[in-house]
Amino acid sequence: MRKSLYIGCALLLLASACKKTGEVDHVNANTSFSDALSVSSSNVTLTAANDNDTVLAFTWPAVSYNTPVTVNYTLELDVPSDTSGAAPWAKATKFIAGINVLKYSFAGKDLNNLMQTLNYVSSTSLVFRVLSDVVQYNGSASSVPTISSSAVATVVTPYLSALYVPGAYQQWAPAVAPVINTVAGYAGIFEGYVYMPGSGTQDFKFTNAPDWDHINYGDGGSGLMSTDGTAPDLTVPNGGYYELSANLNNNTWTAKATTWGIIGDATPGGWNTDTQLTYDPINQVWTATVALIQAGSFKFRANNAWVIDFGIDGSGNLQYADNPLFTYNPSLNNLSVPADGTYLVTLDLHNSQHYTYSLVKQ
Repeated sequence: MRKSLYIGCALLLLASACKKTGEVDHVNANTSFSDALSVSSSNVTLTAANDNDTVLAFTWPAVSYNTPVTVNYTLELDVPSDTSGAAPWAKATKFIAGINVLKYSFAGKDLNNLMQTLNYVSSTSLVFRVLSDVVQYNGSASSVPTISSSAVATVVTPYLSALYVPGAYQQWAPAVAPVINTVAGYAGIFEGYVYMPGSGTQDFKFTNAPDWDHINYGDGGSGLMSTDGTAPDLTVPNGGYYELSANLNNNTWTAKATTWGIIGDATPGGWNTDTQLTYDPINQVWTATVALIQAGSFKFRANNAWVIDFGIDGSGNLQYADNPLFTYNPSLNNLSVPADGTYLVTLDLHNSQHYTYSLVKQ
């Protein structure tokens, strides 16, 4: 009687094991998403005002495998050009939605930071799809193929008005660091002037917020920046007054040490010799007291060379005539002098993209 009981139990256990195998064997590997992935908007413009709002939300239907299984869903992001060819979606960024979770959303600040991390610094068409994967009951890799949804597209416009420049020269404090602003007409390019006092190598980084909690850009080697927070610092070889630039389209950067002067037939040196300006670190301006004549004109230029120099536009605003970072501007005028006399000449470059000058008769 007891022997029969053992045999019966063994048969029950065998039947149970067969049932488990049978469930796996009957999973429909040809299942597909029954409905399209849905997105809350086809065009999203990110601003500081919607940092904490849900700006983009995705929903999708559950995939049925004809038997109860655990399903893990993953949202993928890519650009249209990467979704075809020999390795479609090979560069996609993945976001784990979770087990049996049928939605995923982005807050404004998270999507904005993501766009910058991926170097999408202007309006960019993105495509999204969802992957469905069966989770094996014993934790091993599933033999059921991954299923992908149809793709949906949306255009995302990020924002970034400034990069902060914390460094050893100011105790690594991004909250009070100088900034370089975006250049009008050059999406993703930032340029400005920063004074780094002292001698010897100066270390610094760019950050996309006035803190260390977001993206910071360190040295990626060969003029490149890295978004790896552990990357080495960016450096310049000595203290000085630097024109800094950062191009987030290709993660490149430059630093050019500058001194400034004026040159022209309104100045003592004519068009052959620069009259040097002196930097005032307290007021963050370049100045000189100079005898000028009304009959002539002049320009501001850096480093005694026609490489970086300013003229003025029709509204009297300083604009670059020459600068290797930008195209040559032949439409600018020279600066004029209202009357013969001695003037305090002031050049103010500390407010990135809002460069000004003044002539005050003495």
